[in-house]
Amino acid sequence: MNRNDPFGQIDDTAAVLAAHDQCWNSYAQRDLEARFAVCADDVPFFGTALHERAVGKAHYRAMNQKGVDQYPHAFTIEYIWKEVRHWGDVAWVEGDTYWIIGSGISGSKDLIRQTTILKRVEGLWLVAHVHGSDPDHRLREGEHMTHGRVFARNAELEREVVERTRELREEKKRSDDLLLNILPEEVAEELKAKGHADAKHFDNVTILFTDFKGFTEASEKLSPQDLLEELNTCFKAFDGIITARGIEKIKTIGDAYMCAGGLPVPASSTPAGVVQAALEMQAFMIARKKERDAQGKPSFEMRVGIHTGPVVAGIVGVRKFAYDIWGDTVNTASRMESSGEVGQMNISESTYALVKAVVVPEDAVASTHRVDPENGEVTRPAFTFSPRGKVQAKGKGEMEMYFVQLSANNSG
Repeated sequence: MNRNDPFGQIDDTAAVLAAHDQCWNSYAQRDLEARFAVCADDVPFFGTALHERAVGKAHYRAMNQKGVDQYPHAFTIEYIWKEVRHWGDVAWVEGDTYWIIGSGISGSKDLIRQTTILKRVEGLWLVAHVHGSDPDHRLREGEHMTHGRVFARNAELEREVVERTRELREEKKRSDDLLLNILPEEVAEELKAKGHADAKHFDNVTILFTDFKGFTEASEKLSPQDLLEELNTCFKAFDGIITARGIEKIKTIGDAYMCAGGLPVPASSTPAGVVQAALEMQAFMIARKKERDAQGKPSFEMRVGIHTGPVVAGIVGVRKFAYDIWGDTVNTASRMESSGEVGQMNISESTYALVKAVVVPEDAVASTHRVDPENGEVTRPAFTFSPRGKVQAKGKGEMEMYFVQLSANNSG
């Protein structure tokens, strides 16, 4: 095959092929006495000599020992096709060849595609590299191997691998952190493993709703940016409170905040923990109002409602998906909030039944103390309740409701 050199030099295809054939014919003969894969008279094959110098003669011969032992005789090379390409002083030869050893039943005939890179040095074409040898994947197109470059390229590639691995780890962490800001950890892991997350039923989930009174009035007095900043301050405080108690944030809807305890891992939180979180939220809002009032700035007051019951939780849609919960329990929890009062925390009868007996250790004996008959531990109720009787709830009829406060000796 003949073609013009793209660098405007004289086409050296014949000289390239002559050097190529001399290399491979010499290689096929083998220097069996020295147990070396390249003959001593194979002057053009300087790439192998450099490789030997880079890794050490003993190591290089050891690498070739297996091949010499497996094929201890000279080969005959039968070329099927060859193709030559030039890049200035670098040439590339590719071809399919039969490597034949012996004859008859004991003979072998292997079809091999071999790629050889040659370098023109002082007018002579010398073999610089052969496809299949150790440093092959480290060469760039048109590059030839020189002494010391093997180790330099190794170090360069290792640095690139380390840097790319670090970047991939950081990118994965950013992606994982973002996913965990959207979904509970267990759901995120299921989504990554399966490509989807199954909806699940939970028997006892305690749902908390909040709503701000005066939000509309404040929005008329504050710039959109100031209103958003104040809303963000409150919701960030809520996020911290519920996270500390293992409660799952579900979503915010305008100025409303919704979270749930007991999912996706039922043991992650308790109904009492949700009640305690709600009281902490109210305490934050009361303190925040005092601070804002002292500055002459608009402030919010809040209602909180809680209900416990069964729900279905999961992911809906395939774009901008979000973890959500469904069921009558959600509607009832919302009614607990809307049927409550500003500054109070309103709970349903089902939640009351789960938290009324919750106690905490008592440091000093008081009129409300209890003594455990088994271990003699002195405790007191964690909460005090103000029964409201049956209260009309929109769409639900009359329902038993209770206001909740921390017990008198537990307010600190």
